[in-house]
Amino acid sequence: MAKMLKPELLAPAGNREKAILAFKYGADAVYVGGNVFGLRKYADNFQLAQLQQLIDYANKHQKKVYLVLNAFAHNTDIEPIIDYLKACERIAPHAFIISDIGVAQLASQYTTVPIHVSTQASVTHALGCKFWQTLNAKRMILAREVNLAHCKTIIEQTGMELEVFVHGAMCASYSGKCVISNYTAGRDSNRGGCVQSCRHRYNLIDPQTKQVTTSTHIMNAKDLMGIDQLAYSMQVGIASLKIEGRMKSNLYVANAVGVYRRAIDYVYQCLVDNQAIDQSQLDGYKQQLMTVSNRSFSMGGLEQRPQGESINYVFSNYNKSIQYIGMIRDKDAQGRLVCDVKSGFNPADQLRLVSPDCTMTAIEQWTCTDSMANPIDNAKPNTVVRLDTTVKADPFCLLVKDV
Repeated sequence: MAKMLKPELLAPAGNREKAILAFKYGADAVYVGGNVFGLRKYADNFQLAQLQQLIDYANKHQKKVYLVLNAFAHNTDIEPIIDYLKACERIAPHAFIISDIGVAQLASQYTTVPIHVSTQASVTHALGCKFWQTLNAKRMILAREVNLAHCKTIIEQTGMELEVFVHGAMCASYSGKCVISNYTAGRDSNRGGCVQSCRHRYNLIDPQTKQVTTSTHIMNAKDLMGIDQLAYSMQVGIASLKIEGRMKSNLYVANAVGVYRRAIDYVYQCLVDNQAIDQSQLDGYKQQLMTVSNRSFSMGGLEQRPQGESINYVFSNYNKSIQYIGMIRDKDAQGRLVCDVKSGFNPADQLRLVSPDCTMTAIEQWTCTDSMANPIDNAKPNTVVRLDTTVKADPFCLLVKDV
């Protein structure tokens, strides 16, 4: 019988800043890529020394760091992987995320690091889980096509920890195994080079007339949102709920982590206390998730196989109501907020501050100076400014504006 669990909240971290941000906003663990074999070739990945620093920070704060090694290896990769695994053993990440059977065998041979099996392994049933258990795998990140009811059966038959995706971008291929960009751009999707061909609009051309008959985003999957499935995932006994997005912005990471932290805590307490879950509160969480750039949402495969409603055929622009400006770094001697600006703003903009408790506070009045203390009205991208306002904020609060 599956046992109810309060699941770990697992967040993406494309770099150290995002990892610390995720921890500050409530993540129990983060998954990060090293500088090799991590399926996010163009992310700002970690060198070994940076990984060591992050792991030390996580250990100090009772958090965890999982290192992604989920690219599919070729013969020429084996010796470099062995060297890398030996180096990783010394810095002791809390788990490897692996999709390749051979890499898993090497990880067991050369390290004592627990193995989490990647969704790229496309495991969809208990027999697959039992096989990976023979390779000392501790946790299975199931294919995204497996619904929660089937997860319950797998847990009952194997006793294995299960991790499922609860939020973020969905891929049109089967658990991320795609080769479209291999053919269209010469970049291997399964070795970190995906160009997201499924997000493009495609034309249907009449072979006789050569005329375009229609044009649509035929493979553009909506983003996943699993707020409404949180209670069932806990009752099923899911060990970890995972947010997608190592390439996403600071705002995406902070908002998604902060919302799911509150939602998980709320739903779990309702279940423990045997109280009804207030749907209006869940709807509030969903509304906050919708404020940040998205392709609209579906429940993916959490309840059933995704159908046509999971595709955004008429996609034109990302949906969002707020835009990321920058992050508060510190306060100066005068109490002004020191903010690094990634997207510019001016007096006509409605500014807001997002806090680690996920509250969003409007800044009604403010003045601004540049790094040389000169008064400015317009803050330019890639600058540091000092914001004078009565709204209280600490480091790692985010500055956003309405759009």
